[in-house]
Parts: sequence; structure tokens; C-alpha cells
Amino acid sequence: MILAIWTKSPPKVQAIEQTSTKCVYFKWEKIGIISEKVESWVGDMPISLEENIRWASNRADNIKKLLESQWKKADFYIWMEWWTTLIWEKAYLFWAVYIISESWETHLWLSPFMEVPQVFHKRIYENWEELWPVLVEYTWLEKASQKSWAFGYWSDEMLTRKDQFMLAFTSAISPFYNKYYKL
Repeated sequence: MILAIWTKSPPKVQAIEQTSTKCVYFKWEKIGIISEKVESWVGDMPISLEENIRWASNRADNIKKLLESQWKKADFYIWMEWWTTLIWEKAYLFWAVYIISESWETHLWLSPFMEVPQVFHKRIYENWEELWPVLVEYTWLEKASQKSWAFGYWSDEMLTRKDQFMLAFTSAISPFYNKYYKL
């Protein structure tokens, strides 16, 4: 079983590795991970749900096309990332996972939304700043994005970055195997 992920980010790759070894669908499989960085063709910080979904599908499509151009194949091509979106006057942070199978079957998963604290909302949506540098400024941790990240800091570590990635992958892979999606 080969899983291709669009990033070289250690927390994301580790989350895929750990989750895939625990996944009931893969219990008899030897898992290989390919990680490559690919373009999305969407702005660096999408701020609407539609842009986020387009970003996700473009990255997953692009890793599949990149590997196929190199005569490589994977069973699943995975994109996962956090984003913010506006719903009425408030901003929300969420995780998204988009998976494409070798046969181009696709599934998208969106995590529960967490409200963005007002100071971050203002900096993102009024000052057009990216979230992670602002998060570094408030946490004083240069590698804030590699630790608990925003979900962790804003939930007092009840929701960590790694937990979100693992839950996201588990939720997104299930429709490829679960019998209820085949009815």
C-alpha cells in the first residue's frame, strides 16, 4: 500500500504513518509513504470554503499527476491542511483532507470548526496577514506550527495538530472501504 502526500512537513507525514499503521483497512498491508511538495494554483492563504476545497483538490490532483509523470503510482494521493473561513461575521479554523484513489475516486473531510479568537481574526481578515506568523508572535515559539499549532493553543492542548491530522485521515479514508458507502 503506497500513500502519497503533497507535503514534506514532518508532523503531517508522521500523522499519516502512525494512522495508517492503526487503520483497520490496512492491517494486512505494508505501508509506504511518498511525500512531495506540489503547487495548488490558488493563493497562499485561501479564505473561503470554496477556495480551500479547490486548493485541496488541486494539490491532491497535482501529486497524482506528478508521480504518474515519473512512472510512479500510489494507492492514495492525500492532501491535508488547516484553513480559515468566514461564516457571517466570525472566522473559523478547520482542517481539510482530500484523498484521491488510483482510480480517481475522491473524498473530502472537514474537521469541526473552531472559532478564531478576535485578535487573530482581525489580523487575518482586516490586515491580510497569514495565521502562523501571528501565532508565533503570540506564543513566542518560533516553531509554533510544528508543535500544537492553533487548535492546541486555543483549546489548552485538548486538540493538538497531530490529533487533528490523525482524525482527518481516518475520516477521509473510511468512505473508500466502509460498506455503507458502497450501498
